[in-house]
Amino acid sequence: MKLWEYKWFISLIAWCRKWSWFDTYIYGKSSSLEDFVRNPAEVLRDTFFPFIVKGVKAYSVINLRIGYIPYNPANPIPNCWSVPMGSRGFGWINKNLCIFDIRFFNPWYTKFCNASFFCQVAVSLWHYIPIPYVSLNFRIGEDRYFQFGLGWGAETSGNAVLCGKLRYVNQKKSDENILNPTDVVGYYEGTI
Repeated sequence: MKLWEYKWFISLIAWCRKWSWFDTYIYGKSSSLEDFVRNPAEVLRDTFFPFIVKGVKAYSVINLRIGYIPYNPANPIPNCWSVPMGSRGFGWINKNLCIFDIRFFNPWYTKFCNASFFCQVAVSLWHYIPIPYVSLNFRIGEDRYFQFGLGWGAETSGNAVLCGKLRYVNQKKSDENILNPTDVVGYYEGTI
């Protein structure tokens, strides 16, 4: 049984939502209890320092990917677009598979890649103050992966938000495609 299916948890959250502060900042824009458990306090995180740092410039200091299918504009995969991660740096591409790819000091674009192994150390600069973010991904199969992330992850809005991720996903046996529709199944570079 999942946490959001227990009656005691449903009752506890319903009781807490009676307070407007909890309902606004903690439950916030959650569409369901499952969404709340997966992403609690999004409004709080998106509103107040130190949970959010506004007006940052983000860079991928080190970006290592092993085993993925590079985006090819001549042969695009339906519903995928390229993740523009800057110059390749050092890499080894064997026909249509990128065996190894490491880049240094590129513009930051994403917290997640569809490689067999992905490691990134990113930094957001707020004026001259560095704000770190580290992420790892181990893809076990086309539809299963383990993801870790910690720090202030940059967003396309120019903000960095405090976040922590530690999760295992089986896209065939969960609602992952509904809750995260931008995730692409498989090893293709990109996102929907």
